[in-house]
Amino acid sequence: MKKLALFIAMIVGVLNPVQAVQSQSGQAQGQGNGAGQCSGPYVLTARQSSGQTYDPNENTSAIVRINLQPAASDTPQGCTSLPVSIFPQSASTFTFGNGGNAIGFTQVNSGLVSQANATRFELSGNARSQLVRGTPVDVDLFEISAGQFLAAGEYQGTVLVQVGDGLPTPVLFTIIVRPAIKFVIENGSLQKDLSFGDVTDGSTLQTTVFYQSNAAVAITIQSQNLGSLVHEGGSAFGNIPYSLVYDGTPVNLASLAQINRAFTGLGTRREQMQLRVEPQTRKYAGTYRDVLTLNYTAF
Repeated sequence: MKKLALFIAMIVGVLNPVQAVQSQSGQAQGQGNGAGQCSGPYVLTARQSSGQTYDPNENTSAIVRINLQPAASDTPQGCTSLPVSIFPQSASTFTFGNGGNAIGFTQVNSGLVSQANATRFELSGNARSQLVRGTPVDVDLFEISAGQFLAAGEYQGTVLVQVGDGLPTPVLFTIIVRPAIKFVIENGSLQKDLSFGDVTDGSTLQTTVFYQSNAAVAITIQSQNLGSLVHEGGSAFGNIPYSLVYDGTPVNLASLAQINRAFTGLGTRREQMQLRVEPQTRKYAGTYRDVLTLNYTAF
């Protein structure tokens, strides 16, 4: 009687492409009248200063900030009285979207903001004073909570910055959601130990992999013994070839194999592997083994 065991190690791989993210900046200008007030032009340059990327696999939240800088260092002190407002461009609330998808977030009410709600931020007197003195200000606007499994891609939203009664200036915010994979882990481990049992008359076994992906997936499959189960005593005692069909696709285990899967949604994928050993004769009794490694990479 010959007993065979096949070990499969599942290794998670995530491709995080490095992308340069440039946020669009704008200039907001306001002007007041009268002695002791804002007697000249008051111009602020605004841009996104953090939160350009979001990783669904990270366990920490991301903060989205706006950087405000005075265009001149000699702004009249009376300009401190001018309100500085931040509000959404084309909706009643702030949104960051990608087609039909949107990022969930909460608004931050920091010490530099006197008012924060779904439709508007108003800078505090302290923040306005810093700007008039020529000091740049970074204001926390939104907190993107951890654990959101979103479709990969570029999410955008435009906010308007207004100084006093000047014309609002648009500032484009961009957040790139990185490709990510989550496995549905069985028995608390990404490793499966499988056994063909007695293969004198041949044997077939099946196993299923469950995972989620927010992008397309490349699956590489590698057999330690190039598609053969090797006797526990070493190759001198023989080996037994076996075949693998991954989710309907035959796999050549004689070399590193790759299968690509298109992105079909955020739901759990169920992909089945079928492994088969043909009937065996004139083989040494004992246990034969191989290690099959599957690497899943979202891209």
